[in-house]
Amino acid sequence: MLKEKADIYAGIVSYNPDLKRLGDNIASISKQTWVVVFDNGSDNFNDIKKMVEKYESVILLNSKNNLGIAAALNRLMQWGYDRNYKWMLSLDQDSVCDKNYVVRMMPYLDIESKLGIIAPVIVDRNVGVVGHNPVESYMHVNTCITSGAISRISAWKEIGKYDESMFIDSVDFEFCYRMRKYGYGVIQVRDVKLLHELGESKKKRFFLWKIDVTGHSSFRKYYIARNNVYYPLKHHLWLHFVRGNLRNVVLICIVILYENNKGKKISSILRGWRDAFSVRGKCNGD
Repeated sequence: MLKEKADIYAGIVSYNPDLKRLGDNIASISKQTWVVVFDNGSDNFNDIKKMVEKYESVILLNSKNNLGIAAALNRLMQWGYDRNYKWMLSLDQDSVCDKNYVVRMMPYLDIESKLGIIAPVIVDRNVGVVGHNPVESYMHVNTCITSGAISRISAWKEIGKYDESMFIDSVDFEFCYRMRKYGYGVIQVRDVKLLHELGESKKKRFFLWKIDVTGHSSFRKYYIARNNVYYPLKHHLWLHFVRGNLRNVVLICIVILYENNKGKKISSILRGWRDAFSVRGKCNGD
């Protein structure tokens, strides 16, 4: 049986997962540390439950309804806080860690005195390295995605947890902003990589730039558009506010040029954009 470590555990959020991919995820990380899975009201919950029951080092929590990624992360963090853990490794359901992931990340937990988040290099299955790719052993970054990141639980408690009103999309970026605002470092390490999947990404040319076309559903498009504007509005980040509005213009252009279900997706983007100013309303899923 895996020996429980008092410092770190892994938290996985699941929602209607591909069972094979989730199984690969759990099989890899459960050999390295204790794992808590929070299921967000999946239709295949009984199958997830049967899978988890095979592991002595995996605990399953669940909600009957989809509470969103922010609420799920808060419940996973609260689980660790109640048991005096110091760090949580957060993973999406389709992320797969290599067999030495936790061991390779551990030396970075105390590399500086006030670190809030330690993140790996993200390698998307479809488009390769996404975001930063440090030249030195690690670098300070403004933002990182949640999956693969190890977060200090006491800092999560201090800064006010994840913003559940955001539901999904940009939740991690807003959390990183508050980490830095409270004086905690956010770093990305060069030699630890995480295999991940950011939707069904494809590289396309958009005028002079190469862009990632994710093909997200209208449900996701709603929250992407809403939170592109809501997050900077919340923190009075006016340059980011301008960029968020421009991103929504580009988002509409990408849908028109490259994606299916154009009418439904554009309608969701416009409603999300509008609702950013009051954080109200939810898009009915596909």
